[in-house]
Amino acid sequence: MIYSTWFAQWYPAEPTPTNVADVRWRRVSGIVSNCVPTADDSLPPGGQALRQAFEALVTTLNERGIRYAIIGGLAVIQHARVRTTDDIDVLLTIPQVAVPAFFEALKNRGFRIDLLKNIQEFCEDGLTTIEYADVMVDLMQPVLPAYAHVLDRVIYADILGHRVRISSAEGLVVMKLISMRGQDESDVQDLLTAYGDSLDLDFIRAELETLTNPGDSRRAKFEEWVKASIERHPPRTDKS
Repeated sequence: MIYSTWFAQWYPAEPTPTNVADVRWRRVSGIVSNCVPTADDSLPPGGQALRQAFEALVTTLNERGIRYAIIGGLAVIQHARVRTTDDIDVLLTIPQVAVPAFFEALKNRGFRIDLLKNIQEFCEDGLTTIEYADVMVDLMQPVLPAYAHVLDRVIYADILGHRVRISSAEGLVVMKLISMRGQDESDVQDLLTAYGDSLDLDFIRAELETLTNPGDSRRAKFEEWVKASIERHPPRTDKS
């Protein structure tokens, strides 16, 4: 099984924000594709555990009506090329009074959780890590306004029979520009390549302006990558 066979149908978020870029996918022999070449069609190490962890996590989030977005490598896979990843990253907001029951529900679904430690980290630090078999799951609160904007711009996908909230491409770019590690740089360039002129660059630039000073190297790098992407794929004259 390959990652790209997980995704049967895409939906815009409800309600659809007017500035969310179009999700330009097509069907090819039953496989959903955004026309980006597949770099790696294999599951990452522990792929079956990753699938089980993903299903258990999403089921818990959906059942409890939690506002969330899948971010990180799994989200990039949905928008750009298939690449290996062996963890799950989730951005979520939840009333503090509901946090203990949420972690109890995760524990009942097979996650390894230290209730006191994980709840304290999540509530006080805004970030905690839990485990499912050998899969690490990072749960992050929107501690920055930019992260809250990521939640505002989610899209929906049907994945493994579940309707899942996925970060938009723009949201992923913003979050990766904030962290800016080696893999993040590659992911931003892949997202620019995948979306071309349909990406909402104004939104990304506006978020960068609130997070960085004018001389921040992340701004310059982003503009270099945008320029390179445009040179490779000139803007379409017909956007119908």
